[in-house]
Amino acid sequence: MTTLINIVLYQSGWFFCVLGAAWGYPISGGLAALALTCLHVALASDRTAELKLMLATCMIGITVDTTQQAFGVFTFRTDPSWPLWLPIWVFVIWAQFATLLHYALAWLQGRYLLAALLGSIGGPLAYYGGSRFGAATFPPDLLPSLLILAGSWAIVTPLLMFLARRFSPQPLPARYRFITN
Repeated sequence: MTTLINIVLYQSGWFFCVLGAAWGYPISGGLAALALTCLHVALASDRTAELKLMLATCMIGITVDTTQQAFGVFTFRTDPSWPLWLPIWVFVIWAQFATLLHYALAWLQGRYLLAALLGSIGGPLAYYGGSRFGAATFPPDLLPSLLILAGSWAIVTPLLMFLARRFSPQPLPARYRFITN
């Protein structure tokens, strides 16, 4: 039950972020997803580990996305009044992704090659899906962007799985408080 709740919280947050950006409400979408992230932390069995992992994931993700956006791999849709280089919803979506690492994706612990393979497929698909909704745009020649994203996610996913293990003193997958499986 914990895994299902974790996936629903993440996927709902992803849609809030992406559709909020696509429909012209990037701050509202990001804040709605942030509320789901806070609910995850409230339910988490080890809040400290979750917050450390979220912070590390956000730092890595923002660095990767900033670099890729600077080189024209993609462009995020944002609110013109937002003062930062990336929209709020991108920060939140990385925190949202971190919520999966101790829970729904815990089965990838120690399986770094598989994590790289799945990251190289799932990462580009998520960005492409977001672009299809209108939350981001790609250059006319899409293939190089998707290949760069695949390479990035092939590195980032195993790295995040490694950090998830380092930040978790308890056995994985983690369980939510108050939820019996």
